[in-house]
Amino acid sequence: MDLRRLLIPGLACLALLGSACGAGPTPTRSGDAGPSGTVGPLGADQSLPADAITEQLAGPWRRSPIVLDERLVAIISDACAAAARAKLGETEANLPTAVVDARGEHLALAILADDLDAILCLARLDVTGTSAAVDAVDRLSMTAAAPVDGTDISVASVFQDHDPELRRTYAFGRIGPAAESAKVGFEDASVVLASDAEEWWAMWWLGHDRASSFSAVDTADLVVGSARAFDGEREARVGPGTWWLDPAAPRPTAASKRVRALIESPMCASGRSPEGRIEPPEFELSDAAVTISFEIRWPSGPKDCQGVPPFPITIDLPEPLGTRALFDGSETPPRDASKPPAG
Repeated sequence: MDLRRLLIPGLACLALLGSACGAGPTPTRSGDAGPSGTVGPLGADQSLPADAITEQLAGPWRRSPIVLDERLVAIISDACAAAARAKLGETEANLPTAVVDARGEHLALAILADDLDAILCLARLDVTGTSAAVDAVDRLSMTAAAPVDGTDISVASVFQDHDPELRRTYAFGRIGPAAESAKVGFEDASVVLASDAEEWWAMWWLGHDRASSFSAVDTADLVVGSARAFDGEREARVGPGTWWLDPAAPRPTAASKRVRALIESPMCASGRSPEGRIEPPEFELSDAAVTISFEIRWPSGPKDCQGVPPFPITIDLPEPLGTRALFDGSETPPRDASKPPAG
């Protein structure tokens, strides 16, 4: 059986998140006070005994990342992989670790990624530094987290923990291969240094202070690339979109290369439609079926679980439908897309 997997940007008539870059700020140094919270040492420690690293992990927040040894990276990665296997699937569980950011309060932010897929994992290390528990693991939009070139930097996501007892902000994105590292600046001229590896950067900070600059820097800590700062939050986490043929539209024929459909998402969105948050579809083509999978980016900010009516979309197929059946790939096994989901 001929089975092909295609990820084809722009085949659906959907509004996608754009990225915008602007001129960078005046070069800043890393020796200023951090945003709200405890201030840690300026530079990342290059070599520390295991006990000292464990003490830092359990200690107060730091604006420079803690350099983790291979043992700790493995503990965090294994916990994230196990959580991904249970929630998302085997593909996500087997992703290699791209970057792990830790800077105190037992918290670690990890991104596992390859060229096609990426996940974000938020984990907590125990007081001994010998095990990790995962608080959340989610797929990421590969549109929002696309690689960048040279010394460029992108901001895939900035989102806040809205628990009043935590009040943290998480941020991550991509950095070009020619840049040395990444940092985020704030209106009071303070700086937080990112963890970066495999052309990803990641960090978190205490409070909900707005970042005023996102910068890629060279070995002299001078800004060589920047991304425009913005107000509010930006989401790169995604969840599955369930779709089916629009019963009010003409039924597709063998010659059809375009179908009209309805899509909905199970995620809470405070009554907001998924317009502008629907990712390009992924197609699996075989002799008997066309399976189409959609993902929808989370809405930003606090949200409740009001109902949202199905949203109309138009799907452009990569080739005529022929006699094949259409399936929704949001479920396993894929669901017959000629009718809406049960319930």
